[in-house]
This record gives sequence, structure tokens and C-alpha cells, in this order.
Amino acid sequence: MATPESTTPTTTESTTLGSNVKNENLPAKNSAQGKEQEADAIIRKYALFGTAAGLIPSFGLDVAALTAIQVKMIRELADLYEYDVNDQMIRMTITTGVTALGGRLLTGIASSITRAFSPLKFLIGGATQAALSGFTTAEIGKVYQARLSSGQNPADITVSEIVNHIVQQVQEGKWNPTKVGGWRGNFGYLMGDRKK
Repeated sequence: MATPESTTPTTTESTTLGSNVKNENLPAKNSAQGKEQEADAIIRKYALFGTAAGLIPSFGLDVAALTAIQVKMIRELADLYEYDVNDQMIRMTITTGVTALGGRLLTGIASSITRAFSPLKFLIGGATQAALSGFTTAEIGKVYQARLSSGQNPADITVSEIVNHIVQQVQEGKWNPTKVGGWRGNFGYLMGDRKK
């Protein structure tokens, strides 16, 4: 976590629409706190893209799109933390691809089970797939961010490590699949809800 010493005392003046605004003690972009804030913004952006990919109705195309989105996010996080991952992209693509496929299969299984119960049909579908895709993208981003910020090799992340992290987040109530209608329960990760 960032300490008060990690912020760079700077004073900037902004003359937006004729007003003088002084901002003091802003975190420097290359400080740990500045990188964490930028990484959080990257993760939220790609979680939104992941949510959109979850709305693709074609099985396989949605998995490919989600994998591409997650790999692009990992590359941006690696660039932020100045870590060269070009020679490890195939390994990370396979890891995120398997995770994306697993999430899609999980939603498919849940959907087929609930077809037997007509009142529950509305609970599983496009919104749940979109929420799950965005949530897993955000959580994968957090796993890679933690690894990169500690200076560890992100290519060593395994599918089981990602799955364990996501299961832990669900157990802690960060994503609740039973509250399909609730914005906070399923799409809170887009708003930057990070309960640590």
C-alpha cells in the first residue's frame, strides 16, 4: 500500500474555464500509488469491454473476444509496470483463454439446469454472462496487477490461481450470481468497488 511518503508534493495550476485551481500532494504517475491508480483505471476499462464481450451470443466468438480483451489488458498492465511480456504472450493467452472458456461453460451449465425451472429462466442469460465476463476480466486484471506490482513474473500465473482468486471473491460477496437484477451485485466492479 502506498504511504504518505510515496506521494510527490506537487503544485499544479489549472486554468480551466478561467478558474485557478491548485492541486497539492497529487501522486506522481511513476510512484507506487500513481501506478496503482492507473492500473485500476486500466482494469475498469477492460472490465467494461469484457462485459460487452459477454453479450456476444455466439459461443466461441465470445470466448475469443474475451481472451483478446484480457490479453490486451495484461499487456497494458505489463507496460505500466515496465515488464516485458512479449516472449510470454502465448502462455498468458492460453491461461486467460482457458479461464474465459471455463466461465462461459459455467454459465452454459447453469443456463441448461435452470431451463427445467421456468420461473428461473430469466436469472441466467445475457445479463449474467455479461456480468460474469466483466467480473472475471476485472479479477484477472487484479491478479496480474498484484503480481506485476510486486515484481514477480506474470507468466507464472496459473489457471488454478485465477480460479481460486475468483472463487474467493465470490465467497466474500464481491459478485453474487443470485442477485441478477442488482446493479451493485453484478456490475459493481465497473464502478471501482474495491473492498479490500
